[in-house]
Amino acid sequence: MARKKINHAAHIKSHTQGSSNEISFSVLDAAREARDAAERDRRGGASSAGGVSLFTLGAGKKPRATPEKEQHIVLPGSAPRNTGRSAAPRHSSASAVLRDRTPLRFVPTVVGVCVVIALVLTVGQTVFQMRAHQSDLRSVLAEQIAVINQADEVVIPFDELVVKQYGDQHFAKATSMGDSSMLDQLSDSYRALVGDIAPVYGSLQDAVAAIEEVQPSLSDNDDKEAARQALAAAQARMNMFDTGISIVDEALMATEAYEAARSGWKDIIDADAAAREATAALEEMTEDTVRASTEKTNTALTLLNHAADQFDTAQGSYPGLDLSLFSTYVAKRIEAQQAALSADAAYLDRDKELLAQENERYNILEDEAASLAQQLEEDPDVIVAAFYDAAIAQNVEFYEAERLKAGNADTFLRNYLGSDAQ
Repeated sequence: MARKKINHAAHIKSHTQGSSNEISFSVLDAAREARDAAERDRRGGASSAGGVSLFTLGAGKKPRATPEKEQHIVLPGSAPRNTGRSAAPRHSSASAVLRDRTPLRFVPTVVGVCVVIALVLTVGQTVFQMRAHQSDLRSVLAEQIAVINQADEVVIPFDELVVKQYGDQHFAKATSMGDSSMLDQLSDSYRALVGDIAPVYGSLQDAVAAIEEVQPSLSDNDDKEAARQALAAAQARMNMFDTGISIVDEALMATEAYEAARSGWKDIIDADAAAREATAALEEMTEDTVRASTEKTNTALTLLNHAADQFDTAQGSYPGLDLSLFSTYVAKRIEAQQAALSADAAYLDRDKELLAQENERYNILEDEAASLAQQLEEDPDVIVAAFYDAAIAQNVEFYEAERLKAGNADTFLRNYLGSDAQ
């Protein structure tokens, strides 16, 4: 085949000899063959390292074909040189690889940004939830403080009642009350409040339980202190109820004993006056004067019996109160007045012997009563008041301390609620 091509080329070349710009058909043939070969290779799927190689003619027979602009010569044992067009596919492939790999460099950054955003959102949500939770806790605290303040509708009048039961205020007013019973007034005042104490006390207990439940979860120092002060305010009010009720109960007993003792002592004084009138009536012994003396003696005896009953009432209504010396004195005076009545009866009966015996007995009993009277250093009502003051002293001290705690806690809570509202 090669021989046929050579002969054909020589034949053509002999007819073109002598042209100044002659075209070598052998070169064109070779280029065409090379192009056809490259086309066949491309269609057959064969790949070339540097492009399509041209045929190489034998030395001295055919001049080397001039490569076209887009072709290159492949030398034996050397790598083909890339031209602009042939290098384009490689450059395009490398760019594709770079484009494929470039996004991968940003993957860690994108992942990191996403993680940071997720963390920020999580932290933000957590902070929001915490703030919302704290706000709910503060709302509960404020509600319980309102319950404590509402309790003052009963606490304040109760406190006023309790404070009147100690110190100089309690029994001093009894002298100006006339026929009005101090016991009745105290009983009525206490009865008006006692029905409301139990519900309010229960509401304070519920408030304490609610505050104690939220207190450990509070994070703000002011809120924590407010919870502590609210507990102190509620507990102080409950302690005021407990102690105040004890004081009022003691006051009820003391007041009853005090009024009975004062009444009994008044009876003694009136009886003594009546006995003196009876004795004075006997300066001149006649039936009329004796009967007048008897009448006065009966009055004294009635008063003394009533006094004895009053002292028994005083001691019975107030356990621990000792008015036995007054009871002994009254009993002695009663015996003396009974002896006086016997003497008057003996005179009217003209029984001189019995008259002498009863007169002597009367004088002895009166002397004994006088000796007992010397031991009565204080009036019985003063003794009752002193006994009462000693009985409530510890409770009063505790009550005053709780009042102070409640006041201090209330001052803080007012400031807290004011600042919280702002």
